[in-house]
Amino acid sequence: MRARAAAGLLIVVAVPAALVAGLGALWAAAAASGNRYVALTVAALALAGVAWGLCRLALRRVAGSRVRRWVPIAVAGAELAAVAVPLAGLLFGGPPHRPMAAGPGTRYWDLPTGSRIAYTRTPAEGERADTPVILVHGGPGAPDAEPSPLAPALAAAGFDVYAYHQVGAGLSGRLSDVGGYTVARHVADLDAVRAAIGADRVVLAGVSWGGQLVAAYLAAHPDRVARAVVASPGTMWSPAFPDNRHLTASGLRDQNSALWDRHPRLLLAAALVEVAGPRAAHALLPGEAMDGEFESLVGDLDMRAGCPGRPLRQPPSGSGFWANVMTARDAGRMADPRPALRRVAVPVLVLRGSCDYLAPEVAREYADVLPNAVFRAIDGSGHDIAHDRPAEYRELVTAFLRGDPNAR
Repeated sequence: MRARAAAGLLIVVAVPAALVAGLGALWAAAAASGNRYVALTVAALALAGVAWGLCRLALRRVAGSRVRRWVPIAVAGAELAAVAVPLAGLLFGGPPHRPMAAGPGTRYWDLPTGSRIAYTRTPAEGERADTPVILVHGGPGAPDAEPSPLAPALAAAGFDVYAYHQVGAGLSGRLSDVGGYTVARHVADLDAVRAAIGADRVVLAGVSWGGQLVAAYLAAHPDRVARAVVASPGTMWSPAFPDNRHLTASGLRDQNSALWDRHPRLLLAAALVEVAGPRAAHALLPGEAMDGEFESLVGDLDMRAGCPGRPLRQPPSGSGFWANVMTARDAGRMADPRPALRRVAVPVLVLRGSCDYLAPEVAREYADVLPNAVFRAIDGSGHDIAHDRPAEYRELVTAFLRGDPNAR
């Protein structure tokens, strides 16, 4: 009787033990091989092998040869099937990725940093200004699906305008090692872009996360920036706003609803990065599987979450999930740039829509920290000022870059 009880207990223990063995093998094989199919094969063999072996051991002295042969196979097969169905649903499928199409004006830089960067140039009209403008998109990993309204306006004002896709997004190259997506890498790429243009100094115009990147660049290279604009900027230093304090109450509700209700795979990916490590997580959830999910999330977010009435949602394309998650992760660990920024004398225009889903303190910090910054609130606009108030956006930025004293 005791032998049978012990056998039954061992069979029960075999189920969680096999699951643990399978998950451990999945993480280890994914990290070692970088291939999701190799990792899944190794994990399936480990799970089935442990379940089969423990069941076989349990039945060795209490069952006949026929039972010892088939029951371990049945237990291993049943557990493998029970795990495979939900795992396949999490790792495969999802919304399709919407790749960007290269236009006739698309060009590429192969930068000394190792990044292959796509860009377009809008040449100046009439008398050319000394400093070209570089447009720095948001995300991270979320390039503009449509050309910025600033490019033609600033070109008409005499500026050469360059719009580039940051590494890991749009038409630019992806990194095989996702640990390479760091704020420092983006700063180095931006400086290499400046050098590729052949300019000693540039004007930077950043939107959302692009504002955070502009701040990081100013902290590193203040002498290489003539003027800067940050519109709806992300946090100057992410650790200053822990626990989602960078969001308004309405923005937090909108983000949580989109993530938890419609995009749990993004939460799984973030958890995998911390539990299994970036290499294993990337192997199991590669960019081609996750870029569409990220695009779908961005398209679900309300760019006017703090405004009453109809929400504003913009369909994105060319998004890079791993550039987003890993850059944001690194931004939470980087050194505080604010002591350096307090010594930066570069004129900076800070724009914030009155109902941006980012908390007012986020944009206000730019004006408080940067000694030569001017803050302008855009009434009735949400996070995407370019689409909410395009005319006012163009006029304010153009006047500021021309040095119009009324823009200050």
